[in-house]
Amino acid sequence: MNGFLRALRNIAIMAAGGAALASASSALAAGTTAGASVANSFTLDYSVGGVGQPQIDTSGTPTTFTVDRKIDLTVSTAVSATVAPGETGAELVYGVVNNGNDATAWRLSIKDVGTDSFDIGTYTARYYADAGADGIFTPGVDDAGAGTAYTLGAGVTADVAPDATIWVIISGDVPGTQTNGDTDDVILIANSFYPVTSLDGANTNTAGTEVTQDAANTMGGESESVLADGTGTAGAPEDVANDGAHSSTATYTVAAAALTASKTVAVVATNPVNCATDAIAGGFATPGACVEYVISAANAAGGAAATNIDINDVLPDEVQFVAATQGGFSVAGTLTTPAVGCTTGCTVALTGATLNASATGTVTIRALVR
Repeated sequence: MNGFLRALRNIAIMAAGGAALASASSALAAGTTAGASVANSFTLDYSVGGVGQPQIDTSGTPTTFTVDRKIDLTVSTAVSATVAPGETGAELVYGVVNNGNDATAWRLSIKDVGTDSFDIGTYTARYYADAGADGIFTPGVDDAGAGTAYTLGAGVTADVAPDATIWVIISGDVPGTQTNGDTDDVILIANSFYPVTSLDGANTNTAGTEVTQDAANTMGGESESVLADGTGTAGAPEDVANDGAHSSTATYTVAAAALTASKTVAVVATNPVNCATDAIAGGFATPGACVEYVISAANAAGGAAATNIDINDVLPDEVQFVAATQGGFSVAGTLTTPAVGCTTGCTVALTGATLNASATGTVTIRALVR
């Protein structure tokens, strides 16, 4: 093989296998940091007439390019809420994670879904850093303290580092008129804005302005911005693919109790042996007869438990109190009775009872007709 052919062979070998890649920063889950300068150089050795020639080494003048800024985020629902009618400060929790390779800030806004049962309408917001740094919302840990108050639709959050998550908590007051099964779907939208401190030291974009897609790649110098997010639940125009925004829906679901109550009276016996314990035999409500009042409270199926149930019954002066019992409550209450033989202003009271859905509780009162 002559020298010329050997030179060509050596050039081909070095071009194929002599490349070296160096990055100015470490890679994140989302990739190499925005603004990193990537340098590439090679060496070339060859011979002429069997005589080795000086090596060509481009390490002094490497080929370089700048890693561009990938704008990507995900909004997800961490906590939807089961709420009671009239509940105040009911909370929904969303996670917003920075999937990009540069710090970013977000403008947070709300879209109320019009096809649900009701809209709270007025919401307050605050956000927290992910205390556990695990992307999993832990009550009492990730929402410890007051967080950072945020006015929805105005300003931006603090800078959020690549791979980091913030927890956004939306709270509002549920109207007292809502009924069991009513829902309020609330969409949180996060839109990307330039941070105060970019990881690209050459970044000249103004902090707090919305990130836009750059039209062309200059390869060197400042990194360009590339919108790479997916589509969330808000839909157009608030959230489409590659627009720098993402969204997720959380839901308030009303769980209400539906109570009904009634009172009946029956004659136990015209001539009772023991009014407190006699079986019901019927008869006439003549003076001296034993009568039984039964107050019933029923909670319909499919709803929430009714708590703090209080029942007060003032007996008529035409009867004399004998005994009272309670039964059927999911959590028994405190039963307060007058003295046996009471004839005036005799009050039977039940306080603090609970009725689960589909349950029926009773207060039974025995008295003698005066």
